[in-house]
Amino acid sequence: SEELVYPAEHGVTEEMNDASLNKTVVEPLNQRNLGIFKDFLHNQRKGCFPPIKVVHDEKIGFSVEALAAIPRHTLIAEYVGEVITTERSGETSSDSLMTLLDTGSPKTSLIIDPTRAGNFARFLSGINNRCCASRRKANVRARRFVMDGKCRVAFFTSKKIEAGKKLRYDYNAGVEGKTVEEWANTGFYDTSNFY
Repeated sequence: SEELVYPAEHGVTEEMNDASLNKTVVEPLNQRNLGIFKDFLHNQRKGCFPPIKVVHDEKIGFSVEALAAIPRHTLIAEYVGEVITTERSGETSSDSLMTLLDTGSPKTSLIIDPTRAGNFARFLSGINNRCCASRRKANVRARRFVMDGKCRVAFFTSKKIEAGKKLRYDYNAGVEGKTVEEWANTGFYDTSNFY
């Protein structure tokens, strides 16, 4: 899937994804970047995707590689899947859950579970963020933002990625030395909320 899915059987509706309920302010994209994101979604609906492939390795599992060079600051994916409440997160075996909306209550806070309805973004390789050398390998970042009053999460390249290289993501990028509020205010998503 390339969209957030709100499964009725989990008691979640799209109306629950109300960005105004988030504990901290989630900023919208500027008009230029919002236009780019909307064009990206339009292109996906027409079958146009970034030049990537999902590969499987017996030892490390699935990962994502570039098929062609991808320039810096290229939008590559929206993080999508089934939207469930944090309260129900224990019912899934996924290791790729991401907070979408944090209201402060497990009954109304929302997470994205990409297990049954996700896209390739769930296979981005994590890095060992305790090592400076590993951190330099990260070439993808996330941005949580508001569009039409709803929280969304997009991934973009943070540097040029050559063909054949893995797309790598630091799941805890930028948290060091900052409070969650300081990190959230920069507009980048505090990935310590990955479960």
